[in-house]
Amino acid sequence: MTTSDGTVQGATQISGAAPRNRAFSIVLLADGFTAAQQTDFNNACAAFVTALLATPPYDALVPAINIWRVNVASTDSGADDPVSGGGTGATARTYFDSSFGGNGIRRLLICNNTTVLVTAAAQVPEFSVAIVVVNSTIYGGSGGSVGTYSLAGGATEIAIHEIGHTAYGLADEYPYYAGGAETGHDHHPATEPTEPNVTINTDRATLKWGWAVAATTALPTMSNPDCSTVDSRPSPVPSGTVGLFEGSHYFHCGAFRPEYNCKMRALSVPFCAVCRQVIRNRIGPLMTAPPAVADPTAYAFTHEARNLAEQHNLFRTGDGHIHALWFNFESGWHHEDRTAMLGAPPAVSDPIGYTFTHERRNLAEQHNLFRTGDGHTHALWFNFESGWHHEDRTAMLGAPASVGDPFGYTFTHEGRNLAEQHNLFRTGDGHIHALWFNFESGWHHEDRTAMLGAPASVGDPFGYTFTHEGRNLAEQHNLFRTGDGHIHALWFNFESGWHHEDRTAMLGAPPAVSDPFGYTFTHEARNLAEQHNLFRTGDGHIHALWFNFESGWHHEDRTAMLGAPASVGDPFGYTFTHEARNLAEQHNLFRTGDGHIHALWFNFESGWHHEDRSL
Repeated sequence: MTTSDGTVQGATQISGAAPRNRAFSIVLLADGFTAAQQTDFNNACAAFVTALLATPPYDALVPAINIWRVNVASTDSGADDPVSGGGTGATARTYFDSSFGGNGIRRLLICNNTTVLVTAAAQVPEFSVAIVVVNSTIYGGSGGSVGTYSLAGGATEIAIHEIGHTAYGLADEYPYYAGGAETGHDHHPATEPTEPNVTINTDRATLKWGWAVAATTALPTMSNPDCSTVDSRPSPVPSGTVGLFEGSHYFHCGAFRPEYNCKMRALSVPFCAVCRQVIRNRIGPLMTAPPAVADPTAYAFTHEARNLAEQHNLFRTGDGHIHALWFNFESGWHHEDRTAMLGAPPAVSDPIGYTFTHERRNLAEQHNLFRTGDGHTHALWFNFESGWHHEDRTAMLGAPASVGDPFGYTFTHEGRNLAEQHNLFRTGDGHIHALWFNFESGWHHEDRTAMLGAPASVGDPFGYTFTHEGRNLAEQHNLFRTGDGHIHALWFNFESGWHHEDRTAMLGAPPAVSDPFGYTFTHEARNLAEQHNLFRTGDGHIHALWFNFESGWHHEDRTAMLGAPASVGDPFGYTFTHEARNLAEQHNLFRTGDGHIHALWFNFESGWHHEDRSL
């Protein structure tokens, strides 16, 4: 009945290796277990750990989760079961004074929350959530400042549900309070719930989980035709559809849940997409990223009209998982194991990321590509309308297997209302293939080498677009290297279609020993439109094949031109432009034998420069 009815025996960490000051720490506390029954409590905790860490999204958040048990020996076994709550009238002297029958409902299992919180803080000061495990086979649990669950059938499912309340403020999504036959629960009050997974709002534009609702999904998605009772009809849409399903928050009508089913509505089903994201948002920022085994890549995800500004850094770990370290200004830095999050197969290639945005179309997507051991090109991709997806694009289009890493780019032009995405890869015969998409005709597969009668490639392809709104310029260029070291381009414009060029031969340039890298140097206000193709020769020199409309194609040995040292790695190029500042610079990076990073960079005010940026 009070703390005199038991003793705290101590705390034991039973799962996790996250730093204690940077972890989501779950503390399980025993109640109604006598000194002789502590092994039963230990076993119950072990079962909880197994169940929780196998439940999405927790399965992808394991590195951030520590789980502790606090052994407490009570005088008696069990919990109070008052007659007033429909129970047997049994009583038990326990440390946390657990009792069924809260608010007259037998399944509502309550305890002395203050004693629980004080004990948890004393044993595990950094705890995130405290859950009391009650030694009774009567069905029950509750969530609030403290969670509780009993050892009834499905005990771990009860526990995971109750943590949804206690740790994340999730609401019950079932449409009744005391079983479904109670009065006063026909219509939800006209007040928006504060919980993130229930709503009375049916306006698509302001719906709190609107980011997860596809434009084609009707709202409401399912309405109750008889508000005097619970709607027991099956779902009218496929499982996993996010929309508005009426009957939630203890009411038959007027309150909506995100999906037809969810662990916050029924046990032994998955969390819905909205609840999964709430859990990720709480634990994800605590994730410590695992070590990478390959080079990272990065991209910016921006959209002016949406006020969207994010940055994403991708890398691959030893188990072939694609991870992201990503940032926005609203919630800071996050870590995600996107492979685990989406149940995707392991990668054998480094990832490449790109964004697919178009202001006029209000389009905002991000795509992460990788290759699996069977040569298939896969994508992990996201939009705000339907969330994250995984696609095997090779299987989807019946394309051949790749032997090199994929490369992705978008081909967009606001003035032309152009919006395409292109995924390039190389097959065993050296052909360059593309899996590409537009909204008018969907996905396509092309063997661009065969299409243009081009020679075989010995390196992975590189793609870029050459666009300028003011000039109405819209071109795409696919670069590759052949066995003789020549840099070739397969390129397209709408005026004359596809072309093939041997740019090395065209400009009398020396052979390359590295794969090519391409970028465009454009500035609307300056009417600037150039394209630059970089490569490294056997002597470590960085060369450029570059073009503008005023004087055509040029070849430059930029290393010799600037007296720079030899490179031992492949070059990388980017532009640094800003319309309002009238800023227009280009930068070419490379690595020397001493590990220094050098830059060959240009502006119109002072020309070309060389810098050893490591100094």
